[in-house]
Amino acid sequence: MFGMAASQREEWPFPPGEQCLAAWKKAISLLVDCSIPEDADPTLFDFHGSSWQLPGAFLHMSGGSAMAMSRTQQVIDERPAPHMVLFMLLEGRVTSNYDGLVQEHEPGDIVVVDYSLPYESRTSGFEAITLTLDKASMPTEFQNHAHGLVLMAKEHAGAMLGAQIKALVEHIDGLSVHQSQVTVDGILRFAAAAFATPAARERRDRRFLFQRASSAARQSLSDPDFGPNELVSALGVSRSKLFRLFEPHGGVQRWMLAERLRASLQGILRSTPDCKIAAIARNHGFRSEAHFSRAFQKRYQISPSSVRTLAGDSLRREAYETLLKQGGGNGGAIVEAWLAAARA
Repeated sequence: MFGMAASQREEWPFPPGEQCLAAWKKAISLLVDCSIPEDADPTLFDFHGSSWQLPGAFLHMSGGSAMAMSRTQQVIDERPAPHMVLFMLLEGRVTSNYDGLVQEHEPGDIVVVDYSLPYESRTSGFEAITLTLDKASMPTEFQNHAHGLVLMAKEHAGAMLGAQIKALVEHIDGLSVHQSQVTVDGILRFAAAAFATPAARERRDRRFLFQRASSAARQSLSDPDFGPNELVSALGVSRSKLFRLFEPHGGVQRWMLAERLRASLQGILRSTPDCKIAAIARNHGFRSEAHFSRAFQKRYQISPSSVRTLAGDSLRREAYETLLKQGGGNGGAIVEAWLAAARA
């Protein structure tokens, strides 16, 4: 009878090693840029898993060693993908940046990822279940401002949704394709209801407000007069609400200073030798070169002029270009990783 055959399991065919690393990069290159830690041994790289293709979903159970993945705006523009994901972490820890909102995921967490928006993730090792679907087929609750929404295992709804997802993986080989798809549809309906709870809505609203705040702040980083009061006015929120929003980042002032310094670090690398450090400082919201140099030295343990000297070294410049090609983060993350390696 049509639809009674079980879903076909596909196994990842490569054992740990360099061939596994190359195959992993190729397999996910349409969606993300990826890399492994600079000090990792490629011969020990591990990625493993099983996957099942359903009529309206792709189910994947996977795990691996330390890795980083990023879907920057450039990747989104060059490699559009109209997909959304329910990602459930089973083992390990994952640090993700959802278009400016940094979150630590622990086993049992279930997060929504929207491939039409930027994100980065890093892990020292993980096991997870991923349910990938076309965004157009997702419930309306997921269509807007769902990127980075999390249900935690300690929440009743999160525990229930996690149990359903794990049960599907455990029993899918004994289910027909039709039964498996019906199960996925049920998981999505429950997930939509779970993410619509007041607690989940509050996290969504905070996430959306942080997006607005970080976007407004980044657009004004060159203005030395733009600070918390101006950001409060731009967003139309109370000062206390704004401060609570940025509390995980050390406060508004500290976050803005870090953003200015990251941007100025990129500016030094992109600038020509005749461009003065004082001009770079002014372009990134610092009132004086002395103030900029002190803040820069405190954050990076190196002076701006010394960074320019490092950038003039051909081998170090080549290393930077390699990092850009490999991806593994946004521009700020890439240049900070390069600086750490160059200083070492």
